[in-house]
Amino acid sequence: MTPTRRVTSSDVAREAGVSRATVSYVLNNTPRQSIPESTRQRVLAAAQELNYTPHAAARALRAGESNLVLFINTGVPYGVNLSVLLDTLTAEVSATGRSLVIWQQRDPADLATTLAHLQPRLAIALGELDDTQRALLAQARIPTVETDLGRDPVSPDVGTALQIQHLAGHGHRRLGYLTTSQPELERFTVPRLATARSTALELGLTRPLVYDVGPHLPEVSVDALASVLRDWTGGAEPVTAVACYNDICAAACIAAAPRAGLEIPGDLAVIGMDDETMSAFTRPALTTIRLDMISFAEHLWERTSAALENRPEPGLFSSMSFTLVERASV
Repeated sequence: MTPTRRVTSSDVAREAGVSRATVSYVLNNTPRQSIPESTRQRVLAAAQELNYTPHAAARALRAGESNLVLFINTGVPYGVNLSVLLDTLTAEVSATGRSLVIWQQRDPADLATTLAHLQPRLAIALGELDDTQRALLAQARIPTVETDLGRDPVSPDVGTALQIQHLAGHGHRRLGYLTTSQPELERFTVPRLATARSTALELGLTRPLVYDVGPHLPEVSVDALASVLRDWTGGAEPVTAVACYNDICAAACIAAAPRAGLEIPGDLAVIGMDDETMSAFTRPALTTIRLDMISFAEHLWERTSAALENRPEPGLFSSMSFTLVERASV
């Protein structure tokens, strides 16, 4: 099928019998231009007849300001938390008459190509940019808001502390911990594992046993995990509960338990992180930790709005809020 040609301002000018400049003056309500009312009405009627829509990018260049906000995801995989963040930001950006454009980073160097195609008014980075990316955005005069999510790898992770405290509160003294070596998740996996160990120590628990499910979460080997669970639960000091980096690890643990001859939660309690949609539908339903991403997104928008309006930015996000979601796996 031959694509329909986009109607241009030249088509409107030809239909109305005026110049392109006159069309531009009328449709953009250009001040200090004296256009007869009859001519203005003729241009508006022609534009309506031809179903003319001004080209947003060209209009932005003429106005000297783009209506695009670029969201740079530096590598956080998609899941419920990122979806909530993007939904909230999209609504906030749309309410100002702008559009949110999402760029999923594969190679940091690709940002130059993206900026060659777009001229955003502002960029929001989920995670920290590298020096080359910052210089590129600065050279293009694009203000940038970098999020503080996962910025400090040595700060305690409140959600993980809540996991360990909940398991200890149910009488579990010997714990396992499932993590992943997925490279782009290191900003989250490192503080979570450190917090699991430090919280266990603070509560007088034995240091948790740790198993890395591998670098590709969708490809977790349930059989290998079942073997690990047999080893963990078969010794003189058996593991009775497992805290997991996220709900994917926890779902894999729930799937592996029957292959290891274990019942959940009778033989082994399991707690996840993130409260993914599927967590309510595992068998048994997964006890997990929910992150308050809406508040984080609203704070991020406050910083973004300040940058758009050249106001002082609010401080960094002080602390993510976490909620325990109790189901049947503990």
